[in-house]
Amino acid sequence: MRKIFLTIIVFSTFVLPTNAQDFFCLTPEMNKKAEILNPEALSAKEALNNFTKEYTIKGNKEKTTYIIPVVFHVVHNYGPENISKEQILDAIRIINEDFRKRNADTSQIIPEFKSIAADCNIEFRLAKIDPNGNCTDGINRVVSPLTYNANENTKLAAPSWDRTKYLNVWTVASIESGAAGYAYYPSSVHGSWGDAVDGVLMLASYVGSIGTSNYNISRVLTHEIGHYLNLMHTWGNSNNPGLPENCYDDDQVSDTPNTIGHTSCNLYAESCGSLDNVQNFMEYTYCYRMFTEGQKLRMHAALNSHISGRNNLWTTANLIATGVHSSVNPQICPPIADFTYNKKFGCAETSVQFKNYTWNTDSISSLTWQFPGGNPSVSNDINPVVTYSQAGLYSATLTATNPAGSSTITKNNIIQILDENNAYSLPWFEGFENYLFPQTDNPNLYWFTSGTGQHQWQRTTITSYSGIACLIAKNNLNANESQIELYSPNILINGQNPANIIKFKLAYAQKDENTNDKLQVFVSFNCGETWYPRLSKAGANLQTVNGTYYNNFVPTENQWREEYFSIGAFLTRPFIRLKFVATSNQGNPIYIDNIQLDVATSSQINEFDDFYLPIIYPNPVNEETKLWIKTTSNENLSLIITDILGKNILTNNFELYKGENSIQLPINNIKPGIYFIKLVINNNSTTLKMIVP
Repeated sequence: MRKIFLTIIVFSTFVLPTNAQDFFCLTPEMNKKAEILNPEALSAKEALNNFTKEYTIKGNKEKTTYIIPVVFHVVHNYGPENISKEQILDAIRIINEDFRKRNADTSQIIPEFKSIAADCNIEFRLAKIDPNGNCTDGINRVVSPLTYNANENTKLAAPSWDRTKYLNVWTVASIESGAAGYAYYPSSVHGSWGDAVDGVLMLASYVGSIGTSNYNISRVLTHEIGHYLNLMHTWGNSNNPGLPENCYDDDQVSDTPNTIGHTSCNLYAESCGSLDNVQNFMEYTYCYRMFTEGQKLRMHAALNSHISGRNNLWTTANLIATGVHSSVNPQICPPIADFTYNKKFGCAETSVQFKNYTWNTDSISSLTWQFPGGNPSVSNDINPVVTYSQAGLYSATLTATNPAGSSTITKNNIIQILDENNAYSLPWFEGFENYLFPQTDNPNLYWFTSGTGQHQWQRTTITSYSGIACLIAKNNLNANESQIELYSPNILINGQNPANIIKFKLAYAQKDENTNDKLQVFVSFNCGETWYPRLSKAGANLQTVNGTYYNNFVPTENQWREEYFSIGAFLTRPFIRLKFVATSNQGNPIYIDNIQLDVATSSQINEFDDFYLPIIYPNPVNEETKLWIKTTSNENLSLIITDILGKNILTNNFELYKGENSIQLPINNIKPGIYFIKLVINNNSTTLKMIVP
């Protein structure tokens, strides 16, 4: 598959072993930005530099062990980014071994650097008391779509605990810049500007060595905490290892040799006239094993300076206040109830698997579930299965109890069950003119909205193709890559014309030529349990007007376009259901209006499309794009790709199997442009347009 690289080019990667992941550290960029935005940063930097020089000259004769309370803010949306407590405990184990030189792989440090490999006398403990004096296990779980493409705003969804008392670590599903993590130097966030953002933000998949992470990337947190304690990369305060000019930069640590910086493990590299400390935790290699004695002193200086309150973290009073002092007896924390479920939709007699996600404690005495309208209606199982026999919107409640207390959570209207015999009848048309939309007295005709975006699909009267209203997806107000979903009720279609299509009016304008907002439409024939792609458009392929509109786009009458797709093969089913998905690239809103079932003209659909329902999804293509095609028997497919001049670019043959086929398109090394894909089965054919950005 052709790779589409979106990572900003100033980032450099760790070159990791096979099956490992690349690591991008955004710390230098974020700190340079902070020095511009934070009015106290530059004076604090000068003060900390002077303090560090004096502290380093005097040396540290004391045997103090600096204990730092830690809180993990796990920002998640019930995906794999909701990492387990075991994975977090594994991360704590690793950073403690690394900072205390107890990691077993210190035996692999080359002889030339073994004598200066430091036990940094710094330890980390999960907090046991939160800022309000309540019991905690040091893990704060927050449900938010801001876990995707996270940035500094994500920290507002999971507010920082007092940074003079805790090291705040935020873990997320993905980071907007493409980085694996970043932290701030103490001086960059000194003063009130830094209260809410000081700490480490990193990918949940880089935490520890188990669960969603692995051994090769398990030292990322060690690296970022090094930054938090005022260490630079070994080649200096930049994110550009490997440059010859790095020999003239410095990390302000006397015993780390000047180096250009490395992304691979040549342990005896000499880049600036002396042997490089390639195994340093502040390098960009996967063979990091050590901090130096000089780095230890620099971190101790940061912990003894008042800059950003690092000097309060390890005081006896704070260790007692946060519950990590040895004199504080550990307590059982009361639970915080939470749960998720595997289905939002279904027909009558659908079964839903609920899963307990109660947190903040390892001790649970009992769980009590309530499922009004479900069977069972009450359960004490850990992860119960509930069957719904009647149409309606259903809620669920979980109460978790232990000796320290109990907690209850109710999630309202989370399961929609439809009666397959009670649906929209034909002729069917929806123009969103009812001011009560999406509500209705009939639960079978209720339109359902969901998704990770903060602003869901909604009715608007600011524009329309006809009448006074349409629907709007406010991509401009939703986080980048967040999705919002709109689900129609069931639509009865059995026995209809075999050339039926769904058509609707669409309006969208790009914010600029690189904006890539998306609209996808899916069809279901089992009330929404499974979905099949039917339309996918993004960016320039989605827009219905010429040019770009930087301001909030509101279409005029002639800026709408009709979209349509076949449902031919699905007409063997008694009914279908539609799902419209808008994916934000923080561009302009998407508008839809006048959805209806209609009979296709000969120019709109051909026999191949009607029978096999082919679609390139998504399009414009990316690394996830596939050709989706449905067959009623085993078939042989010929695929021919041509450019806009008709030149043959590629020909390939595939064996299709009865049912749904998802084919990775063989377009590696194809240049950006517009292409046409001809599909041939048994002398029948169709041609699809493909956009390679």
